[in-house]
Amino acid sequence: MKKNKVFVNKSKRKIDNNQKYCEVVEEIVDFNNDDNSSLSIDDKLQILFNTPGYIFNTNVKIITNDKVYQTKIAGKVNNHLITMDNDIISISSIKDIIY
Repeated sequence: MKKNKVFVNKSKRKIDNNQKYCEVVEEIVDFNNDDNSSLSIDDKLQILFNTPGYIFNTNVKIITNDKVYQTKIAGKVNNHLITMDNDIISISSIKDIIY
């Protein structure tokens, strides 16, 4: 049975499936230039967590006393970083973070 034209939706707006809201904004943060070479680890982490976009999309190289991690950061809990590879890194053992 066919419906009468009275019940048809008359929306004229453009439908774009929310693509403009799903785009990832990526801003390049360069810690290795001369201006940022004197930044502490806490300052570098503060900059990383305040950049637009998601922190877990950011590739970083974390150099510690024991090991070098090439990973993505999942989050920060107290004095530890949690990586996407399920590693827990103590912030006090970090020597450098390279973006």
